[in-house]
Amino acid sequence: MSTRILIIDPLTLLGREFLRCLEDATDVHLEVDYRHTADDDELQIAELAAEPALVPPLAGPDQLTDAGIVVIASDRETDRTRHLEDLLVRHPDVAVVDMGRLDGLADFTHPAAGAASVSGGGRRFRTAQPALVATAMVLETVGPLEPVRASLAVVDPVSIHGRDAIDTLVHQAGHRMQGGIPDHMIDNQVLAFSQVAMDADTLMEEAAELIPNIPLALSRTAVGCFHGHVGHLGLEFAEPVDDPELRELIETRPTIVLSDLPLSLAAVADRDQVLLAQPQLSPDRRMAAMTVMVDGLRIGGASTALDIVRAMI
Repeated sequence: MSTRILIIDPLTLLGREFLRCLEDATDVHLEVDYRHTADDDELQIAELAAEPALVPPLAGPDQLTDAGIVVIASDRETDRTRHLEDLLVRHPDVAVVDMGRLDGLADFTHPAAGAASVSGGGRRFRTAQPALVATAMVLETVGPLEPVRASLAVVDPVSIHGRDAIDTLVHQAGHRMQGGIPDHMIDNQVLAFSQVAMDADTLMEEAAELIPNIPLALSRTAVGCFHGHVGHLGLEFAEPVDDPELRELIETRPTIVLSDLPLSLAAVADRDQVLLAQPQLSPDRRMAAMTVMVDGLRIGGASTALDIVRAMI
C-alpha cells in the first residue's frame, strides 16, 4: 500500500528538485498530489515521470488532512501559506517535512539532517540549513577523533530566496555595472558584487538542536552568487590528531568527497555528496580548518527531505 504525499509548491526550485529525486527513487512508492500557495487562483502544471499533473491553489488546511505526509517546497510566504500554519496548529497528527524552511512554521518543526534525525520519533521536521547538514555529517564522520568544539561560517547563495531572487541578482548586477543604484532588493540587501554579514541567531538555535553534544559558534554571510552553499568549518580536538588519520576517516564515508584544491562551487551542482576541501591542521595538530560545499537544493534540500520521508513511511 502506497503512502499519499502532498507536495506544496512543486514548481519552485526546491519543488522541481524534489520531483527529480522522487522520480529517481525506485524504492519509494507514493501516491502524489499537489497544491500551490501563489497569490493567484490559476492552475499550475507539474510533471512527474513524464506525466503532467494539475496543481490547484491551496484553499484551506482541510485540504491537507488526508495526506500521509505533507512536503513543503515553498520559497516565500503568502496568504495561502498561513493554511500550513493552521494545519500544524489544528491537526498535530499530520506528518510534515518543510524543505522551504518557512519562518512562520519554524516553531512547529524540528531541524533534521536525514533519516537518523527521525529515529527519535516526531512527525514534523524541516530540513536543516545545508551547511549545517554538511557539518553534522563531517562531525559524525570524525567522531572517533573526539572533536570538542567547532565554529562554522555559513555562506548563503541567492537561490535560498527562490528563482525570482536570481533574476533580481542579475538586475542588481546590471545597475551596478552602469554605476547606478539597484531598485530591487534581495532580503532587503544589494548582493550583486557584494557580501553582507547577517544575523545568525536562528541558525545558532538550530545548530544547538541538531548538534547538541558539541558547542558550535556560528556566523552567516549572504553573498552574490547564484547557487551552492559553503561552510568554513573549524574543529578543535581533545588530543593532537594525525593528518593521515583524519583524511582516512573522511574517505571512509561515501557521502563526503575529499577534494583537491582549488575546489570550485560549480562542482557541487546536482550532487548528493558533501565536497570537502583538503583539511588544514594547526601546528599543534589540535585544530583543523576545512571548507565544505554542497548543492543546497539537494543536501539540506530535496535529497535530505526524501531521506526523511523514507524514514516516515
